[in-house]
Amino acid sequence: MTLSLVNGNILDNHISKNNILYKYVSNLKKEVIYGGYLTAIGAPSLILTVSIIMNVKISLPILLIAYLIPLIIYSFDYYKDLNKDMITNLERSSYLKKKSKVYPYILGFYVIILSVLLIKYTNLLLIIFILIIAFGGILYSTTFKKITKTIPIFKNIYTVLSWALFVTLLIPLYYSLNINISYFLIFLFIFLKGMVNVVFFDLKDIKADKKERLKTLPVMLGKSNVINLLYIINFIAFFPLIIGVCIQKISFLSTLLIIFYFYGFYYINKAKFANNKTIRTKLTSLVDIEYILWPLLLFIFNLLI
Repeated sequence: MTLSLVNGNILDNHISKNNILYKYVSNLKKEVIYGGYLTAIGAPSLILTVSIIMNVKISLPILLIAYLIPLIIYSFDYYKDLNKDMITNLERSSYLKKKSKVYPYILGFYVIILSVLLIKYTNLLLIIFILIIAFGGILYSTTFKKITKTIPIFKNIYTVLSWALFVTLLIPLYYSLNINISYFLIFLFIFLKGMVNVVFFDLKDIKADKKERLKTLPVMLGKSNVINLLYIINFIAFFPLIIGVCIQKISFLSTLLIIFYFYGFYYINKAKFANNKTIRTKLTSLVDIEYILWPLLLFIFNLLI
């Protein structure tokens, strides 16, 4: 009986430790996803992609700056829309509400770190450019989003245009390089792939956007037609890279990214038969991870050759 009690206690302790570990891992996963950390990694990943394609060495401060800008904007947007997201994104809102009291302090900490990096490592022109992008993102959350009630797909174009300009111009502005046709073609590629990303995310918000009378593509065209359109945009997005390689303005290495046509096709096709909850909880994370995989693939292939 004593041995049974001892074994029982050991088993209980083991289960307890596993439960604590599971809870810790689960909370960490929620923090990474719902705190905007995973989504924000997209910007430095795109910066790395541009640097590899253009064969420009990149420094840690510029990657940190590229990470903090979207993190601040997304965090502000999540905090501002906590109550509204209880309808469209219950999981995220429920988690973030638990730390709503400390959220402003977290945002303040991000802003302080960004300010130090900008003052210490950048030039005046780049600071102005970054401030325009940052304030533009915040103004979009508070003011500009409503314009989509009047101007169709303003929300989509404004968001993608801002981020495509940010990740394309950050390197030449940081290193005072000439902005030539190479950067223009890369901008087009990122803009078109970004449009796939943004419109895809709008699929899960069709009901909420209809309620707010926002004229997004999914609201105007319906899910089925938008998915067909995403197939087309995902296909033509790679044309700027191919043109750039053909005229020898972009590294041949960039053609590796064509692999992600099939990646995009996969999640678009999955969304075709998925409900809004599945798109929100599973497929959107798949979309976010794509940008992280771009520089990883190019970096590994670069090492091999």
